[in-house]
Amino acid sequence: MRKLQHRLRFVTVSVWDNFLECIFPPRCFVCDRLLETSDVRKKRKIHLACRKHLYPVVQPYCYHCGRPLLDVQTEYCEDCRKHRSFIQEGRSLFVYRGAVQQSMYRFKYANRRRYSCFLAEEAAQRLGAWMVEKRIEAIIPVPLYFRKERYRGYNQAALFGEALSKKMQIPCVSHLVIRVKNTRPQKELNGKERENNVKNAFQSLDNVVKYKRVLVVDDIYTTGSTVEAVAEKLKEAGVEQVFVLTACIGRDF
Repeated sequence: MRKLQHRLRFVTVSVWDNFLECIFPPRCFVCDRLLETSDVRKKRKIHLACRKHLYPVVQPYCYHCGRPLLDVQTEYCEDCRKHRSFIQEGRSLFVYRGAVQQSMYRFKYANRRRYSCFLAEEAAQRLGAWMVEKRIEAIIPVPLYFRKERYRGYNQAALFGEALSKKMQIPCVSHLVIRVKNTRPQKELNGKERENNVKNAFQSLDNVVKYKRVLVVDDIYTTGSTVEAVAEKLKEAGVEQVFVLTACIGRDF
């Protein structure tokens, strides 16, 4: 029954996606202009010429959080060398620099919800094998505070998680963790302030979580304070291993 419900949900999402595409023509993730008919026909989510303005995360990167490193001889970034972590391993799609900064701003604040399809497609193509190798059982989006989500109209991490769920056939479970504190935007704070800002900001709704290996997804990884706080609550609830996937991440240099 659970498998049937999961399949029916994917069919419903596909029908809804097709409807949205008719009402709101898809836009390029980078330049935000409408995609050409040829792009749509070939299921592209980005102009070919725009892809050169993105910086995919490639090696060398931190073995733990996935942050790009300058030195190929370095195994871990400075943050991961200093702090204890509740996260098993993290990966990101793009370096947070250049054109992608405006793309993520539009995704987060300007109602560009369909960008989640591009991000999910990239994640499935480039990191799908990694997710299979880690035997991910559920995708957990980082939650927004309910008033903030109501004002914005959506949670960009949840959109990313749901789109990735569709691509990878892994359930997206948004109800396991809630944000109980209306925190300040992390971009306004320094490292220690970010850590204090999200302390006790999340709560697990289940005392015993049935999933043992989960993937927390978010839009941007800066210091990792937010995903660490979510991972801590998940592990307290019984999750054995927490992996992280973000759309973008800052560099260690």
